[in-house]
Amino acid sequence: MDLRPKFDGKPIGMNIIIQIVMITAAAFMIIFCKAAPKKAVGGAVWQSGMVAVVAIYGIAWLADTFFSNYLDVMKGSLEGIVSQYPWTIAFAFFAVSVLINSQGAVVVAMLPLAYSLGIDGPILLGVLPSVYGYFFIPNYPSDIATVNFDRSGTTVIGKYLLNHSFMMPGLVSVTVSTLVAMLITWLVYKKNGYSTKRFLRKIG
Repeated sequence: MDLRPKFDGKPIGMNIIIQIVMITAAAFMIIFCKAAPKKAVGGAVWQSGMVAVVAIYGIAWLADTFFSNYLDVMKGSLEGIVSQYPWTIAFAFFAVSVLINSQGAVVVAMLPLAYSLGIDGPILLGVLPSVYGYFFIPNYPSDIATVNFDRSGTTVIGKYLLNHSFMMPGLVSVTVSTLVAMLITWLVYKKNGYSTKRFLRKIG
């Protein structure tokens, strides 16, 4: 049973419900806890958050528009190498994630494309951690906010943009996660009759 209220016969989306709950909670805090909205807006958290929102909104919108428009071109350019080496789809996942700053959006946009290129499900499952690439360019709200919050000055965005504090941890975590996910996928599918030879052949 769906407990969400309906509007025009359709349940309200969870993102809208979350926003309603958060705004209602904020209103209760102001009413019952005597919170001062002017002080909250003047604080470092609000200012850093707004800087991050402004920084990311235009970039994400532009990247999503570009990707949607050139989807067929990307498919054509990927088809040759991916058909021979299916595991290289991980680099495509990563690159698209850098552009559109969302793991969910990468999955929605790229999985149908990957399936249309004939890549096996186990391969796609194994390379799924590679959809996290939006740390590469430090324009994500949490990255910018973290730099603004850090009073020690150790979390920085370098002079050349890509030499920032998130690069090394991000690359290491994505690489290790993808390799471990491939290993786990192989073990699970091997147990269920998916032969090692077939798995390696599908990887390329």
